[in-house]
Amino acid sequence: MQDHMDLYAELGVTPQAEPEVIRAAYRALARRYHPDRQTRVSALMAAKMARINHAYDVLGHADRRRAYDASRLAMPAPRLAPVLHATTSKASGSFARPFLTTYDQRGRLHAYL
Repeated sequence: MQDHMDLYAELGVTPQAEPEVIRAAYRALARRYHPDRQTRVSALMAAKMARINHAYDVLGHADRRRAYDASRLAMPAPRLAPVLHATTSKASGSFARPFLTTYDQRGRLHAYL
């Protein structure tokens, strides 16, 4: 996982959110992005679900959340510049399909094919 990822933005909640709100946000996102609920599993959806799980693993426990909040001020700002990736898929053979990823101001990952 990325060390500078904003876990609150990943779940779409504020740092002042109650534990019940964090749990409800996690459950809603898990229903949306879980691989068992997808008709076509993609690497982007799997990566999104991994980030959601990591965010809830930290924010869902009081001790881990307190430690994260204490270290949150020292985190660097998320990288906003696009990054070019090359992937291969079985459908495309040995040809690489490039795509861009970037983070918006809230720390959400966006991919462009």
